Amino acid sequence: MPSDERQSETDFQALSNPSQGFTKHPLAGQLVSWFVQNGGWLSPDVQIVYNESQGHHMRALRPTAPEVVTCPLKLTLSCLNLDPEQTEVLPITSPLQQCRGKIPDHILTYLLLIEQRNKGIESPWHNYIACLPGNEDMTTPLWFDDEDVAFLAGTSLAPALKERKADYQKQWQEAVSVMKEVGVAWADEVDFTSLLWAATIFTSRAFISTHILPESETFPILFPVVDILNHSVTAKVEWDFQPHQSFTLRCLGSSDFVANEELFNNYAPKQNDELLLGYGFCLLDNPIEQFALKLAFQPELMQYATQMGLMKPESVPFAMDSSFLQTDPNKEQHFLRAIGHPFGRYQNLVPFFRGLPPYIVHFFFIQTILSLEIALDELDVRKPGERITLQVLALMHQALAQRSSTLPLALSAEPKNIKQRFAKTYRDGQARIINAVRDELQSAIDALRIPPNTPLPQRSALLTVSNGLAALRAEYPAAASNFEAGLRKHQLAGPQDERLIWTILLVAYAALILTNADNASGLNATLLTSLTSAHRLPRLEDGIEDAETYTFLDEHLDDFLVLDGQGEDLGPSDVLDDLGLTFVKAKDGEAFVDGPTENLGVRLLMWAMSVVQADVLPVVGHGGAEMCLFVKGEDGKGEWMYRDA
Repeated sequence: MPSDERQSETDFQALSNPSQGFTKHPLAGQLVSWFVQNGGWLSPDVQIVYNESQGHHMRALRPTAPEVVTCPLKLTLSCLNLDPEQTEVLPITSPLQQCRGKIPDHILTYLLLIEQRNKGIESPWHNYIACLPGNEDMTTPLWFDDEDVAFLAGTSLAPALKERKADYQKQWQEAVSVMKEVGVAWADEVDFTSLLWAATIFTSRAFISTHILPESETFPILFPVVDILNHSVTAKVEWDFQPHQSFTLRCLGSSDFVANEELFNNYAPKQNDELLLGYGFCLLDNPIEQFALKLAFQPELMQYATQMGLMKPESVPFAMDSSFLQTDPNKEQHFLRAIGHPFGRYQNLVPFFRGLPPYIVHFFFIQTILSLEIALDELDVRKPGERITLQVLALMHQALAQRSSTLPLALSAEPKNIKQRFAKTYRDGQARIINAVRDELQSAIDALRIPPNTPLPQRSALLTVSNGLAALRAEYPAAASNFEAGLRKHQLAGPQDERLIWTILLVAYAALILTNADNASGLNATLLTSLTSAHRLPRLEDGIEDAETYTFLDEHLDDFLVLDGQGEDLGPSDVLDDLGLTFVKAKDGEAFVDGPTENLGVRLLMWAMSVVQADVLPVVGHGGAEMCLFVKGEDGKGEWMYRDA
C-alpha cells in the first residue's frame, strides 16, 4: 500500500523515471534486516530506496521472477496483537488490552500503533514504524488546512471530510475517556493529531484480513514491506494469501524489468474521492471517475409512492434496469457517468438519460407522475410519452444545473502545494463529469427550442414568453402594443410572472383568432390548433382551481386585450360571450367551439388556465430559468426523445 501522498507524486510526473534521484536510506536497510530475520522474504533482485517525492519505495535491480516479497502473518500489526489467546501473531503485553470490548477494534488498532511508535526501539515493529511517513508527509484531506479545503468546494468530498473528521474527533474523545477509566498511564499523551496519524496509516496502507484469516470478522491489518510498494492502475500483480500463514506479492511481467525501474502494486480501480480521502493522492484523468449523488425520498413521499405501486419493477420507466429497488436506494450512492465511461452507460430508451443512474431518473419520474396527477394505468411506463419525458428532463436538468453551479469547470485559484494539486485534480474531474451530463440534458432541451419570429415547426417545441410575444407582434401588432401596455401597467416582467403572462397570452391568441376569422392561418392559429387539439374547451361545471389567477383575469383582462366591437361598457369577455352564441355545429367533426356556446369568455379563461397548468413548465436555459410552453408536434411521435442529442 502507498506511503500516503508520496506514492502518487509520480502521477504528476513519469510513473517510473529512473533519472529521479533516490538513495539507499539506512532506515530501509534496517527494515529489510528486521524483516528477513523474522521470517519475511524479499527478492534479491529488488531494493528498497528513498527519495523526497516517493518516500520509501521499491525498485528493480535487474529482471526478476514474479515473486517480490512475502510477509508472514506473525509480522503483521492489527487488533489481533492485543488478543492474548492469539498464537499466530506477535504476542505483546499492553494496557490497551484492558480496553478490548470497550473501544471499537479499529480505534483500538490505531491506539496500538501510537503506543508502539511511542515505545521506540522497544517495540517489535520499531524498524517498520521508523519507515512510516510522519505528520508532515500526510496529504489526505484530514490534514488539509482551510486554504487546502477551499479546493474541494462544491465536491461531495467536502462534506464527507467534515463528517469523517467529526467522527474521529468523537471517537478519540471517547477512547481517551475509556483509557483513563481503566488506568492507561499514557492516555493524556494521545492527542487528536496522533489518532489522525494512525488512522491515516491504516487507511492508506492496510489490507483487509479476509483473505489471510477467512474465518474471522474483517478488520484492517498492516503487512510490513508488502505495503511499501506504491500504487499504479496499470500494474499487473497477483496477491497470494496463504490462510493463517503469509501474503506473497507477485509482479507479473517482472522478467522485463530494467535496473532502477519502480515496482508497483495495484489495489484495484478506485475513484479519486476514495484515493484522496483514504490514500492522500488522486490520478489525472482517472478513467473510472464518476460523480456521486445521494437523493432521498422524504418518508411521506416514499410511503405514498409505495402505496401507489410506483416502487415496483414494472413501474420503472424507459426500460431501465430496476435492480436498484432490491436495496434501499435512499442509503446508496448513485453515480453520473460521462460518455465513454469504461463501465458503460445506464440502460435507457432515452439516449440523453443514459448518463444518469436509474434511481435518479425514477425519482423524478415519480415526482412528475404525482405532480401531473397521472395514474400508472393511464400510460405506457416503458414509453410514457412526450409530456412526462419532458418534465423528467426539465427536473433533472434543473437539479444538475443547480448542483453544477457550485462546481464550475474553470477554477481561478492555482494550487500552491501538493495537497492543493491533488484536490484540484479531483475537483476538476468531478466538474467535467457533472457539466458533461448536464450539457447532454441541455442539448436535448435546446433542440426543442425555436428562435423568435419563426413559424411553428411540425416537430414538438418549447416556446418561451419571448416566442409568444414575438408571434403576437408579427400578426397582431396593434394588439401586441395593448398587451405590452398591460404588462407594464401591472409590472409583469420577471420569471415569477411568466405563468400568468402565458395565461393572458393564450386568451389573447384564442380571442383574436376567433374574432378575426380572416386572419386564422399564421403562427398564432397554428399554435392554437395544436393546443386546442390537446386541450378541449372546459365546461363551467368543471370548476376553477386557481381562483387568484381567474380573479385577476376577470378584473384586468381589458388592460391587455381589446377586441373588435368592444365598446366602453364592455370587456373582452362580453364580446366573446356574444360571439359564442353565433357559432354553428361543425359538419366535419368536433371543433374547439362546436355550436352555440354560452359563457365563452369565462370558459376561454378556464381553458387558458388549464393549458398553462398542464403544459407550461420551468426550464433552465443558458440565461436562467424560464417558464416554457410545450407544444406537441403534428406527427405526435415524439422522435426527439429517442434521438441522440
